[in-house]
Amino acid sequence: MAEPVSLTSGLLTLVTFAFQSSVVLYKAIESYRTHPKNVRDLKEELEALAAVLESLSETIEKHRDTDLTPLKLPLLRCGKACREFEDAVAKCSSRSGGPRTSFRDWAKLRYMGDGIDEFRRMLAGYKSTITIALANANLRQSSISAEGLEKYKSIIHDTTADLQDHLDNVNEKLKSEFVRAAERSSEDAVLVRQMEEERSSAQQCLVICAQLSAHIKKVQPTLAAGRTQRSADGRAAGGPVAEQITADGLEGCRDALGAASQRLEDHLKSVVDRLMATTKRSLSSPEDAAKLEMLHTEWQTARLCIDVCAKANENVTKVNINVFDNIKGEDKVLQFFASTTGRPVHAKDISVGTEGVQFGGQLSDDTIQQISRDFSPGARMMPFEGDPQVTPPIADGSQTVPFKDRYGMGYKLSPQAGAYVKDQGSDSRKASD
Repeated sequence: MAEPVSLTSGLLTLVTFAFQSSVVLYKAIESYRTHPKNVRDLKEELEALAAVLESLSETIEKHRDTDLTPLKLPLLRCGKACREFEDAVAKCSSRSGGPRTSFRDWAKLRYMGDGIDEFRRMLAGYKSTITIALANANLRQSSISAEGLEKYKSIIHDTTADLQDHLDNVNEKLKSEFVRAAERSSEDAVLVRQMEEERSSAQQCLVICAQLSAHIKKVQPTLAAGRTQRSADGRAAGGPVAEQITADGLEGCRDALGAASQRLEDHLKSVVDRLMATTKRSLSSPEDAAKLEMLHTEWQTARLCIDVCAKANENVTKVNINVFDNIKGEDKVLQFFASTTGRPVHAKDISVGTEGVQFGGQLSDDTIQQISRDFSPGARMMPFEGDPQVTPPIADGSQTVPFKDRYGMGYKLSPQAGAYVKDQGSDSRKASD
């Protein structure tokens, strides 16, 4: 008998579990003839989820050193959600009567108290979180264009907002369960209410810490720019010193807020665990206990997904882009629009001058130096104005130019006054002799 999949399973095992579960659910839905709009949307979401999971599996196989362990809980929850939804579909269709393939009561289908659209959005949250984690891993290993970076930021922003909405929904359901538990047991009523108030307070304090940290992060670049400008202009030393003190203070504030947020997270988890234990005591059926545990796991998963997005956003803000915009090239000038540090290069509205040469993209220092030598006035690799004419191609085929296909046709050098050549077996003499 196969060992059940859990958080102790390997990452690749969890990916396979989530993938197979999504495929099985897709086939189960496909087996019914009637597919209203929301069911068709769910099928498309399942297809997209399976594609992302395949990509994740390939990444894990190729890059064993990439740390994607934060995805273990979302993957486990994703696989279980697909299995549980498949069971819900089967139960709902069996109650409706008639042939299995003619099931039409999709509107009656419920999962965690919600309908098909809410389930699809939950799967979309898992899918987007995995996509962001993959992109974050690839960002550390390769470069990205400015347009790609902005698109990535937009995905992180939208996914975070969707996950937060989902988390708020789960929070409300947990709160309802806790309140009902208090009503069922007068002995635990006061304790449950106190812990629920503490839970709400901890969540609000976490929001405040996040808002303050975001505001400080927004101010810091402005302060750094001011310090740079003052130093560049050679103004009074008091200005930069004062700004340095302020910058250090702001960084200290962010560190303190981060530490406070971590303590609040630990406290919140402890409060919720106690609420769960107290609430379970008041439940009379295993089904109700399983439903409560499902909500708790989904609460944990949604928070972890938001944390994955937050860390990805932190990394993407550290990506610097070399921007070259609206630059007019000079005549007969060698220009570089390149990065030697691996940073992305964004170039737009760049013009090249007459007989000018431009290079752009990711180039090493050695490459730039070599190109500079190759195109120096003493070793030009292409004719500028006044250079001898390029030799035209041989039309009759009577002569061959062996280097033409590899290096181009080339051009003849004309003798110049004062130029010397070495004649074999004799002294140097002028080329014009």
